[in-house]
Amino acid sequence: MRLLPKGQELNALSALADPVRGAVYEFVRTREVAVGRDETATALGLPRNAVAFQLDRLADEGLLSVEFRRLSGKGGPGSGRPSKLYSPRHVEISASVPHREYGLAADLMAKAIELASAEDRPVAQVLAEVAREAGKEIGANAPSLAQALTDHGYRPEERENGSLGLLDCPFHQLSTSYRETVCSMNLELLSAVVDGTKAPYRACFEAPTRDGHCCVRLDPEIPAG
Repeated sequence: MRLLPKGQELNALSALADPVRGAVYEFVRTREVAVGRDETATALGLPRNAVAFQLDRLADEGLLSVEFRRLSGKGGPGSGRPSKLYSPRHVEISASVPHREYGLAADLMAKAIELASAEDRPVAQVLAEVAREAGKEIGANAPSLAQALTDHGYRPEERENGSLGLLDCPFHQLSTSYRETVCSMNLELLSAVVDGTKAPYRACFEAPTRDGHCCVRLDPEIPAG
């Protein structure tokens, strides 16, 4: 199961908000095999043209896959035109405003728990290592530090002293209940993101000035000498 690419989630949710489109999606999603327009229209008691429009919209939003196949199984001249068939794409939709990264937090914590159990080590220690590993990968794959922070929901803002404040915490709800664990993980993650992008900053704790702000700020590195 994969998440929809960033930027497509809200469009997909908006598409499913329409009751007719939602019913069409649920019908296709629960079938064992790909289905066509006629079968869907008959099952739902809807006009074929309306169903065809909804199926194509769902495909455009990345929720359904499309294939063309002759239902008779025959090929060659006289076998008829291939039918357009639809099947669900195995994706999950996760969207929030502001942007949150609870899936990332869950992945890091689950991986840390498994490794800690297998290696008989403290979970907090392993979580720090797992967060650093993930942060380096995020940083290495980003075109810049600012883009990495923006893509993961931190909303960076440069201050007059050159530091970067992070106006959103992508783990906000978790941090309100498990502050020490989540904020420590976040510091390790962001330190490694900085390292991965080779940006001249260092991550340090900062008490949030407003609810929802991140507990980390990025200070500019002062060149030696």
